[in-house]
Amino acid sequence: MSVFLVHGFRWARNDIRIHVVLQEVDDAAPNNLMCGDSEEAMNENFRELYPGPMANLPPLRFIEPLNPNNEKFKYPSEPFAYVADVVVQSEDVIDVTEVMNAGIRAAQWDAMADLRDIIAKGEKIGWFVVHNGDRQLAQQERLKKDENGANGVESEADTIAGAEAVEAKYSKGLSEQVARLQVPAKYDGSSDMNEKADRKGGKFKKLFRGDTR
Repeated sequence: MSVFLVHGFRWARNDIRIHVVLQEVDDAAPNNLMCGDSEEAMNENFRELYPGPMANLPPLRFIEPLNPNNEKFKYPSEPFAYVADVVVQSEDVIDVTEVMNAGIRAAQWDAMADLRDIIAKGEKIGWFVVHNGDRQLAQQERLKKDENGANGVESEADTIAGAEAVEAKYSKGLSEQVARLQVPAKYDGSSDMNEKADRKGGKFKKLFRGDTR
């Protein structure tokens, strides 16, 4: 199981689907923004659409919550993802206090608030603990870390075994939210997304039935 401490805000799944369809972000999977080239495609799209906020932000992560024991929401139809400018990933322990005390630069905070007001107006910006029980994702995240480290890439069998061990250890409890920090809204404009979405009804309906692409 992958555990993420993130600073950011929720982005509703329906709004994600609308954005991906209307902006024709072909390389993004709207039902799972952590798979494939989705994050890279979304960052490129955001830089084109929102150059002001994105100029003051690091490459964004789009973190998907997934509890395999949750019967209400089955992957890949979790009702939201997290848009995050700070992400700390671990399969063991995260020092929440240390990470949060490092703080966020004022310009970066303001940029996240601006982006939030554009794509997810009304959502709270804060720190969240998010867990994702996708074993394949856990393997991918571990391989990414090893590729950037000095110890090389461990075997697939070891990676899967480690992910399974962590999943068993943490399956009974992890709070999704550590703290939330309210940020005042700055944008009052309305959107014509729904009107545009109606003109792309075929592809739109396909996404809302749960198809990933």
